[in-house]
Amino acid sequence: MESSNRARTTSRLYLTAPRRLAWITEELPPLGPHDVLVQTSTGAISIGSELPLYRGNSRASRLPHYPRSVGYESVGIVVACGSAVQRVKRGERVVAFYGHHTYAVVPETQVIVVPDGVSDALAILSILTCDTAKGVRKIAPRPEEIALITGAGVIGLLTLFILRAYGVVQVDVVEPLAERHALARLLGAQHVWRSQDMPSESRKYAVAFECSSRNEAFALLQKQVQYHGRICITADGNIEPLVLTPDFHEKELHIVGSSDGWDYHTHAAWYFRHVQQYATCLEQLFELRVARAELISTFEQLAQLQDPQTDRRSSLVAQQSLPTSSLDQQEEYNKKKQNMSSDFALGEIHPLKVLVSYENAMNPTEAC
Repeated sequence: MESSNRARTTSRLYLTAPRRLAWITEELPPLGPHDVLVQTSTGAISIGSELPLYRGNSRASRLPHYPRSVGYESVGIVVACGSAVQRVKRGERVVAFYGHHTYAVVPETQVIVVPDGVSDALAILSILTCDTAKGVRKIAPRPEEIALITGAGVIGLLTLFILRAYGVVQVDVVEPLAERHALARLLGAQHVWRSQDMPSESRKYAVAFECSSRNEAFALLQKQVQYHGRICITADGNIEPLVLTPDFHEKELHIVGSSDGWDYHTHAAWYFRHVQQYATCLEQLFELRVARAELISTFEQLAQLQDPQTDRRSSLVAQQSLPTSSLDQQEEYNKKKQNMSSDFALGEIHPLKVLVSYENAMNPTEAC
């Protein structure tokens, strides 16, 4: 039932022009009989998708328009329900798809209830793990088939997580940034290389996943897979064109694209059970945690850090701690995190994903 004293307005983050963000207060739409009102507790910056849009250099089929809303991953508390809502209760924590808003009115069919014991960070990842699972399901690798991933950003690491969780025994990863190698090993990669360190062509890979949006990486996959191999492009393709090489024709490769999730509710039910049953290290993808008030400045600093056209640097993620693990690779990862302040100042550390608190500002030493 709708609450009589529910919020009437929301603050919403808009991109008003390239590199220009503003919080704008808007009236909330009326709460329909099948809607819920969600108060945001946690959000995220999806660096691979949002930064190119922020900078205005994202490759897309349509010209950008402004103003445009920002973000798409949110966790919040249901504070009011429409008169006909049956699947969700007031007070429940949910994942939703509305982005950087303080409040949002959402159809009940478009929120997913988060079980107790699952953190907001893990809950948010139910969205992107569903997106990567769709690509894996399209390729349908058998457990004994060896898989190769290019790119150990968030999409690449979540593709790795899904492949291992679905039973694929060996997954190898190619990633140019050495600081990401330890986390890839923690998530189950057997071998992790920079492209120049990868063994010479073996053509042992039956399946492969392009997760970097880089044409050089796509060419490497076409070279490394077997004849009649299967490749899925799970990256957005928003950085540069991906070109078919002569290997595509010679080997008669099968290449598919994948975008968005296959079934968010069904996947979330599986995913929540999995992360409650097994230690996953997935929260370590959030190498930076900020408060809502820091969102605009965080976008600018990330854009300066990761923009190849600028030499400006920042120390955005200095001295943040991570959860401990009994795995041997955790020590390697922790050493890299201990040195993150000086490395990041030199432009050598690229945060994977940003967690945004809509409550009190987070102390970096307490963020994990």
